[in-house]
Amino acid sequence: MAYTRGEPDALGWREIIAAADEAHLGHRFPTESTPLLIMHHLSDLHVCDAQSPTRPEYLDRWADPDSPIREKVGTIGTYRPQSMLSPHVVEAMIQSLNKITQGPLSGHLVDGAIITGDTTDNAQFNEVSWYLALLDGLVFSPDSGDSSKYEGVIDDTPENYDTRYWHPHGTPDGCIDDDARAKYGFPIVPNLLNSCRKTFKATGLRFPWYAVHGNHDALLQGTVAPEVSINQAMVDGKRFTGLPSNVSLAEVLASFQEIGPASYPEAFDAPYVEVTADVERRAVERGEYAAMHLASKGLPVGHGFTQDNVEKKHMYYSTLIGGVKLVVIDSVNHFGGWQGSLDVEQFEWLEQEVANTDRPVVLASHHPLSKMFNSYAPIGKRVCVEQIEEMLLRYPSVIAWFAGHEHRHHIKWIGPEKEVHGFWQIETASHADWPQQSRTIEIVTDIAGDIYFGLSVIDHAGGAHYGGATNPIEIAALSRALSANVWQKRTELGSSHDVNWWCGRPEDRNVVLKIARR
Repeated sequence: MAYTRGEPDALGWREIIAAADEAHLGHRFPTESTPLLIMHHLSDLHVCDAQSPTRPEYLDRWADPDSPIREKVGTIGTYRPQSMLSPHVVEAMIQSLNKITQGPLSGHLVDGAIITGDTTDNAQFNEVSWYLALLDGLVFSPDSGDSSKYEGVIDDTPENYDTRYWHPHGTPDGCIDDDARAKYGFPIVPNLLNSCRKTFKATGLRFPWYAVHGNHDALLQGTVAPEVSINQAMVDGKRFTGLPSNVSLAEVLASFQEIGPASYPEAFDAPYVEVTADVERRAVERGEYAAMHLASKGLPVGHGFTQDNVEKKHMYYSTLIGGVKLVVIDSVNHFGGWQGSLDVEQFEWLEQEVANTDRPVVLASHHPLSKMFNSYAPIGKRVCVEQIEEMLLRYPSVIAWFAGHEHRHHIKWIGPEKEVHGFWQIETASHADWPQQSRTIEIVTDIAGDIYFGLSVIDHAGGAHYGGATNPIEIAALSRALSANVWQKRTELGSSHDVNWWCGRPEDRNVVLKIARR
């Protein structure tokens, strides 16, 4: 079952409606084939502790339709109305993928799954724990701070009420309706802030799965390298609601950079509300991310990471799966900035991995090649897009690169000669934003030795209707509806592109690609 957006009501709100599955474009998939790799591709889960006190959601209003600097700031992304529902979306996706044990086009058994980074939103220990619990099928509570109440920016206490955020329980006495409901048609969902924090047993992914490190798994808000003062604020009991008086908005926005350095402002006299401190919100240290995967009960052990990753504190590895060599890159610049690059040591390792193999090579990273331009390096040197591409194109073993990061479905040929000399870069959409999809990738050879890629997008198990949003699947359906109606992405309100940009073109979704025999 596929889903799309219905017609807008008077305030622009669109309900989710069921739709027919899209036909596959491109080449005809071979009727007889030999499998190389059949893999589910998930990306950008953004499992989020939306109650974390250091999240600067207040910055996001400068991208709202009525902001005088909207065109300058573009998308900020520090606030999503559906952020607290992120664990339930992952649960719903896992339930969908568990039903797909064979490639939809080839019929070959699925070898496993890969998650191309940004598994978490703010690089916190509790977020990593929740994400692993979801994949491993454990009982957990997607809650932090005070377990008796919700303490994020969308709580419904009159003293903390802010009309710039969606408040699902309605308007407190003595307050006016928030913008999301009054201007943009967002619904009232009674008791949601309690339902979304309830303990539940995750289903668990029933395939071997492999992990990839993303910028949101290493950097605060995917941008800022953790440091002592920020780490302390993450676990303390102050949720900041605005900027300190000693910095300007322009200075703060300039400090959240694509290319490092990047920093948070010092708290100084910034306004805040008191919340419950929680040591589980601490930043995950380098190497610890791999160690937590090694402790996971799922298969394979470590999900690609080994003790070497823990000890050397690097997040890249290679493994054999199906008929290919899977080479996982850590594209995060740990010095700061949200775009990617490689250090020299990893770049040299990568060349050795693609040069010394008798199998086709599939690369996987969080950032796509086009976003590997973060050259910031106070120590050493970073290797960026031009040098990486030039090196990879010397090795015909490379046939594909899986990535995420931009939250969109996107397909691009990398190379000078289409379908002959080069490889396919396959980006898959996120769980955080519309359309909240993953995909299944089938890589096979036909009897002539040509390589085919069958790409099929997958919707999570949340349906078109969210009912009372009282269980994980209904909550996931609500998250899908919220993500489809984000007011900052409505063209009628002046956005340069709407949420369907994340869906990509038809040829970026269900498509059959080809590489001629090598």
